[in-house]
Amino acid sequence: MRAAGAKRGYSLDSISRQVDRKDFEDFDHIVAMDMENLDGLRSIRGGTDGKAQVSMMCEYARHHDDKEVPDPYYGGERGFEHVMDLLEDACEGLLNELTKD
Repeated sequence: MRAAGAKRGYSLDSISRQVDRKDFEDFDHIVAMDMENLDGLRSIRGGTDGKAQVSMMCEYARHHDDKEVPDPYYGGERGFEHVMDLLEDACEGLLNELTKD
C-alpha cells in the first residue's frame, strides 16, 4: 500500500491504533472500511450514545459501486491501485459531505 500511495504522492507512514469507547464521545465521525470493521465498531460502542456518526467509507464514493473497501492483497498490484482509486473517490465525497451546508 505504501508503494501504491507513493506513486500518487502520499506518504503512508502513520501507525494505527485500536478504537476505544471514548472515541465515540471525542469524534464526530468514525468511518469503517468493511462490514467486519463496522461490526467491531458497534461492539466497542456498546450502549454508549456518544456523538460520533458511524458510517461506511464506500457510502461516500461517487464513481465506484463497491460496498466495502476490499483487502488489496488478493488483487495483486492492481488490487492496491483499485483501493487507492476507491479511497480517493470516497475521501472526496466525504470531504464534500462534511463541508456542505
